[in-house]
Amino acid sequence: MPTVAELPYTGAGQENWMPQIAGGEDGDRLGGTRRVPSARSRPCDTCRLRKTRCVKEATELRCVLCTFHDQPCTYLRGPTRRQRRGNPSFEVQGQEPVPRNPSRAQPSPDDTNSSPPVPDYETIGSAQTSPASSHQTNARSPAGSLENNGMPTETRQQLSSEPRQARAGISAPRPRILSNTLGLDLETHAEYIGPTDCRDPILLDLHRAHQGSDEHPTARQPAISTRRLDNGTAFLVHTDGSTASESQRIQDLDAIEAAIHPLGRTLVDLYFRVVHPSFPILHKDVFISKHRVSHRHFAPSLLAAVYLVALDWQLYDSSLAGRELESIPNPSALEELAERTMAQDMRRPKLSTLEAGLLLLQRNSASAEASSHTHPSSSRMFTAQLVAMAQDLGIHVDCTSWDIPSWEVGLRRRLAWALYMQDRWGACAHGRPFLIHELDWDVKTCTDADYPELEDETNTGLSDPSPAAIGWAQFLKHIELTKFLSEVMGTFYNAAVTRSGHNPDRLGTITIVELAKPLVLRLREWYSGLPQHLQMEYTKDRELCANGALRLAHLSVEIALYRALIRAITPDTPEQLNSALRSTSRAKVQDAISLLKSLQPEQTAAFWGSAASYQVAQAGSLAALMWATAHGSEEMAWCVARVEDLRWALRVRANAAPFAREALRLIERDIGGLGIVAT
Repeated sequence: MPTVAELPYTGAGQENWMPQIAGGEDGDRLGGTRRVPSARSRPCDTCRLRKTRCVKEATELRCVLCTFHDQPCTYLRGPTRRQRRGNPSFEVQGQEPVPRNPSRAQPSPDDTNSSPPVPDYETIGSAQTSPASSHQTNARSPAGSLENNGMPTETRQQLSSEPRQARAGISAPRPRILSNTLGLDLETHAEYIGPTDCRDPILLDLHRAHQGSDEHPTARQPAISTRRLDNGTAFLVHTDGSTASESQRIQDLDAIEAAIHPLGRTLVDLYFRVVHPSFPILHKDVFISKHRVSHRHFAPSLLAAVYLVALDWQLYDSSLAGRELESIPNPSALEELAERTMAQDMRRPKLSTLEAGLLLLQRNSASAEASSHTHPSSSRMFTAQLVAMAQDLGIHVDCTSWDIPSWEVGLRRRLAWALYMQDRWGACAHGRPFLIHELDWDVKTCTDADYPELEDETNTGLSDPSPAAIGWAQFLKHIELTKFLSEVMGTFYNAAVTRSGHNPDRLGTITIVELAKPLVLRLREWYSGLPQHLQMEYTKDRELCANGALRLAHLSVEIALYRALIRAITPDTPEQLNSALRSTSRAKVQDAISLLKSLQPEQTAAFWGSAASYQVAQAGSLAALMWATAHGSEEMAWCVARVEDLRWALRVRANAAPFAREALRLIERDIGGLGIVAT
């Protein structure tokens, strides 16, 4: 039996050989005869060559690394030759091996001490993690220590000291998959250079790279460098050195994980089951794979946001629903951590910062504090910050021709349109101008190629679409409705049109109606063209369905249109036209109430997004507007009755649906006196 000194050493500390004794290549020799492990228990050839942990999902034929690189996952090679401690290639324990060939002093991505291959292109905040600390985290966190999402002993011990490799000045190479990425680099953040910037894009090649400051004279790369992506697009790439604190990031991540311990994996699975299908701004497979290795692979703000959103659906997981109330994590601590880390990440903005911000805005919480991003008084300002940050990241321009990986192109498009929808619906809800202007928006519409999860669904052979396919279709249809809303607001609600007494009547009722006709027809065609799996009647047993949110968004666009038409009515409006407009507007109010009353529990509990409560409140606003402009008591009584119907429909659903509770609050606060005045 070999001694401990004869066991293979990987250069990352004594912890690395312990899993090998349990079931690694040399552990099979402990009995005196060598066993040949099965393909399921031993690493594949690629992971063996890289000396990385071979992670394979139960339903997958290939491991995570081979799946991501789209290469065969083979088991043809035998174990590599063991290196003994007496080998002159190694120094004392805990130090990096000395290369035999001086020309390879800088390790390549294929060297044995390369960092974990799982890419960080979803959680860009982990770009603040130095490759050395990322490597150490992987080495010190074997799968067994994270099976129950508990914080491993080594994790708690590391909080009091800097990573060993960082103290020794050792830098491991970053994963090869991150090569050539822009918003996904591990140690930098990029700044988009616009056409009117004083740093003219044409002259950026003359820009002298700033070396490290006096405080960091040994910096290996320039603090600022230039990168061109195509003939007309350039970025300045900044290092995170002056704004990043690796130790603080680790402490924040550990605090976030401790706040929900031991439910981390449960909350992540719940998020991807309920929220992600309808709001696909993350990469499911990569996020879950990294989370199962360690919670330290993420940006603190993004990890906290995912946990917070998932907690809103805690009753839809058996382990959470069966726990005592005292053992359910309190979201208050997570909210505080999310806001603080969000402010820190915005100093070095990456795509994960935008992802975290969008997720925080989706929470429907009537009890949110005034300082929270989810509060109505601050959500608009927070959206403005996200828009400004996204423009620094170049989200608002077409990235098809950029010299970046194709998967980053798809990720940027999904994030861009999610931000576009947040801006448009937020502007409609709060009666504010757009933050994103159409003339400055050059992003192609998302296609199926931008959503990698659909590739796994095409070969299932199932007749009914999967939840991922349905959610993606809903996302695309929401984008189309948002474009309709943008056109409605740009035509009937811009400052030039509403300048005369906040009423578009100066254009004339007939002119307004003529402008509205094409939009009415297109909205009608859009609704009639919905596939069966996106219609209200479509539900599945034991599956949540977000089709109600799509239908409500459609009605909200129509209500915004008819609110403008009702405002345009004047004493000179022909009676027949007046009657037709008011009759159709009453039908839209009734449709909204009928929608709420017809919601099944599977639809009520689905993901609705931050705009849903305002969309419902606008139906009540249209009824109140018709009451205020009614010419007879009969119509006034009808409007009062409809508002009461709307209130009741929200009251009986408020406990089950946060958006309904928030909508009821808005109606009671803003138009609650309608019945009193009417009497």
